[in-house]
Amino acid sequence: MGMQRQLGILETLRNALPEVSATVAANRDKGRNALGGLVCEQLRLVDARGKKRLAGCLKALRVLHAEGKIVLPPPKVKLQIAGPRLLGEPVPEVVDVPADVRQIEDLEIVRVDNKEDRAIWNTLLDQEHPRGVTTFAGAQMRYLIKSAHGYLGVVGFSASALYLKARDQWMAWSHEQRNGHLNRVVNLSRFLIRPSVRCKNLASFALGRVLRRLPSDFRIRYKYAPYVVETFVGPRYEGTCFKAVGFQYLGLTLGRGRHAPSGVDQRPRKKVFAYELDPAWRELLGVPHVELRPRLEVGAGLASDTWAEQEFGGAPLGHIRRSARLVKCAELIAMTMGKPVITVPNRDLAAVQGYWRFIEKPDKFGITPAKILAPHRQRTIERMRTQKTVLCVQDGTDISFSARSQRDGLEAIRHNQTTAKVRGIHLHATLALNDEGLPLGVLRCLYREKEGQIKTRQWISGLRDIDEAAQTLPRKTRVLSVMDQGADVFEIFAAQRTLKWTDVLIRAKHDRSLGKDHDRLFTAMRSGPPAGMVDLRVDRLSLRAKSGRIKRKGRLKGKARMEVRCRQVTLPATNGSAEGPVKVSAVHGREIEPPKGADRIEWFLLTTVEVASLQEAEQILEYYTLRWCGEDTFRVLKTGCRVEKLRMQQTQALQRAITLYVVASWRLMLMTMLGRVTASMDAKVIFTDAEIFMLRVYAHNYDLPELTDLASGIKLVAMMGGYMNRIHAPPPEHETMWRGYASLQLRAIAYEELRIYDLAKRPSP
Repeated sequence: MGMQRQLGILETLRNALPEVSATVAANRDKGRNALGGLVCEQLRLVDARGKKRLAGCLKALRVLHAEGKIVLPPPKVKLQIAGPRLLGEPVPEVVDVPADVRQIEDLEIVRVDNKEDRAIWNTLLDQEHPRGVTTFAGAQMRYLIKSAHGYLGVVGFSASALYLKARDQWMAWSHEQRNGHLNRVVNLSRFLIRPSVRCKNLASFALGRVLRRLPSDFRIRYKYAPYVVETFVGPRYEGTCFKAVGFQYLGLTLGRGRHAPSGVDQRPRKKVFAYELDPAWRELLGVPHVELRPRLEVGAGLASDTWAEQEFGGAPLGHIRRSARLVKCAELIAMTMGKPVITVPNRDLAAVQGYWRFIEKPDKFGITPAKILAPHRQRTIERMRTQKTVLCVQDGTDISFSARSQRDGLEAIRHNQTTAKVRGIHLHATLALNDEGLPLGVLRCLYREKEGQIKTRQWISGLRDIDEAAQTLPRKTRVLSVMDQGADVFEIFAAQRTLKWTDVLIRAKHDRSLGKDHDRLFTAMRSGPPAGMVDLRVDRLSLRAKSGRIKRKGRLKGKARMEVRCRQVTLPATNGSAEGPVKVSAVHGREIEPPKGADRIEWFLLTTVEVASLQEAEQILEYYTLRWCGEDTFRVLKTGCRVEKLRMQQTQALQRAITLYVVASWRLMLMTMLGRVTASMDAKVIFTDAEIFMLRVYAHNYDLPELTDLASGIKLVAMMGGYMNRIHAPPPEHETMWRGYASLQLRAIAYEELRIYDLAKRPSP
């Protein structure tokens, strides 16, 4: 029973309640301290030094007394808690601290072992730490950061949290292992570098020295050494010094505090970090290895029978049955894309009824689009971890429900020619891509909450959301948020300066002034000789017309010969803004000879990525061309999935359904792109055995090329959807793919039904 924490002591007393109750009843004449000593001897509650766990035992006895399990004698002496020992005057200020940590004189880490050092430690915290001085619980260790310039700061360790979801998932230990070995985790409860100290890298340098000596100091005082250090970082801080030392980010707290009941959020959620003092701690504790930052290869697990569980399984919906129902709903949507769900090929009417109950369920269960998307967002981040460059395309679209405008909660998204309001839902989505244009997943679906909401907030909110995801990626991964002309506002560039992991790329819309005695933006970007010429790949653009007016001319897919210029520009702050000017790189691309009948391409791109050469400018132009993947997603959503035909009456139900369709659209787009980019991939990555069999039958019956890999399989699916496969034909479009995939699923279901029927008709042996 040695080295048990308070939680383990209480459980030990509960398990031995008859013996404890008998001991208390037989010694009613003794005081509480004496009873605690007897119970410690009876149950062998001692620490690593062989000393009785008297404080923990007394607390557990008081808990049992409050629960009515035992009756303790009244306390003989009223408990009086004295305040912390403080100095009579403030700790002297530091003097002449250098800006470089290597120049600090006589820097040392002093372990607090006497009353005088303890008073200095308490006084520094009481006067200069945001949370002040506190009483530590359990095994504890304190240090002073001392130098010839004065006291620079303090460090304090105490008992770890009893329950911590992010930590416990990472440590992967059982309930019994946690109770028996929780003392091997200590909490970095206080860390202070005095506000008057301005010395680069001092925090990480001092903390590193403390952590190196912590195990030996613990062993001297408590006869054992901890394996892991945990700590919490408030919402306003990033924990940069902890990351520099080697702390790992584990997740967020639940905001309950140490003793709050489950489901009660009392405090702001904090970041949880952990540091491994002993690299072999998993073997020492007998717990399995857990990948803190799991990775998922692009295309893995997207077959018809596995993709829904992978992308939606374990959604935080409050109950395992609701999470399982979400997976069934995703499978149903994938089988009926573009058609009513009642047309499900296998006549799974129970799944259809469950779909309607789930989507139109009252909001009492808190089933929001964010919770529906949460597991897919996590899989998207795991796919992002396998890439060197990730482009996060932000874009918005209006989903019109003008034919059923009587639905509750619809906003006026625009006005038609008669000035009548067209009602619907505005969707702002973030799609993650790699630098080859492969869609990695959907990071967020945000729906405008009310009419007239400022769109700039959605762009900035999406940018911060991307940066939050980027924090968990490898540091070598470049993350770039790509946005169209709608995001050309100064506030977005100003917001990017507060981010650490994400750059922005925006197509300029406004020919803004660059200040007095300077040309305007477009004139400045056009000026000077070009840095060179590039051939830019441009996808096919369809004609866009509205009310008989051509808003955009179409053009065939091909190469655009462009002259390129790049330079640095300074964007002045908008009127009334408290922000300072922003320096960005400007890239200007202008097509030399556009095809006959097509509009000339001319782009003015602004980015926070440093661009100093023609090659870097060409890369920025190529990144921007991938922005059209966002528009392709919305086209699949509207034309393929036909979400504007959904019949739900409540806006919240429509948002839940649209979120599912967005992910289904992403899967279809990825299937289409995988066949173009990764030709040698095995067909089983996407297709089930039944689908592969029917593709081979289809190829044999119509004398088509055999199925050999994923690319050939996707081409066969496109042919089922009407793709002619001519010699100079462009790759199949998404519309052709969803028609072919729907046909393939029908054939695969028919094959499975016939196989089951055939087995049922066979005579038993």
